[in-house]
Amino acid sequence: MWTALHGPQLAYGEGTLHAARYRSEVAAFAGLREDTPQAWADLTALTPSGELAILFAPEVIEAPAGWTRGFVGNPLQMVQARPQTTPVQTGDLHLRELTAADVDAMLELAALTRPGPFLPRTPELGLYLGVWDESGDAPRLAAMAGQRAQPPGHREISAVCTHPDYRRRGLARTLVAQLAAHSHAAGEVPFLHVNLENEGAIAVYRDLGFEPVRQLRATVLKRD
Repeated sequence: MWTALHGPQLAYGEGTLHAARYRSEVAAFAGLREDTPQAWADLTALTPSGELAILFAPEVIEAPAGWTRGFVGNPLQMVQARPQTTPVQTGDLHLRELTAADVDAMLELAALTRPGPFLPRTPELGLYLGVWDESGDAPRLAAMAGQRAQPPGHREISAVCTHPDYRRRGLARTLVAQLAAHSHAAGEVPFLHVNLENEGAIAVYRDLGFEPVRQLRATVLKRD
C-alpha cells in the first residue's frame, strides 16, 4: 500500500514522507514507510477520529497510543507470474465493464457478500468487471471483481464476489482470469489476497496459475 500511495495512486491518497493512507471514501488501507514512532505520529495526524486504517504486515500490528486494534485477518498473497489463457464462461449472463452508473449495485452486492472493504469511490482505483442477469424485469448484478492497489509494476485483484443465487457457475473464475489478462497486457503482474481459511477460493486461484508468495496479517485499527 505504501508503494502504491507513493507511486501510481498518489492522487487517491494523502501522506507524508513516513505514512500514507487512501482517502476515506476510496479505501480504508494505509501504509508506513517503516514501523517508527514518527510514521505512527504522521498516520495518526492524517486519520480523522473514529476512522479505520487497515495495514498489511508479516505479523499482527500492536496498536500504539491513539489507536484501538480490531479484527485481524489472515490474507494469503498469491501472484500470477505468467499469463494464462482461460475461456470466458458466463452462460446466459452478460459480462461487461462496470461504470459509475453501477456503483449502487456494486455496493449492494459487496454489502451482501462481504468480500472486504468496499467504498463508494473504490471502483475508481482500476478496472471493474461485472456479470449481469438481464433475464428479469430489471438487470441484476450476479458477480463482480476489480483492481485495487497498484504498486509499481503490479495490480491487485480485489472485491471478488458472487451473489448467493449465482454461485458454482465459475463466474468468479472468469472475472479473475479476465482481470489478470488485462494486467499482463498492461505490463503489470496481477496479485490478490485470499483468506487463508478459504480453501475453495485458493484452489480456484491455483488452477488459474496464481501461486502463494507470502502469508500476511491484515490488522484493522481504529483511530481513537
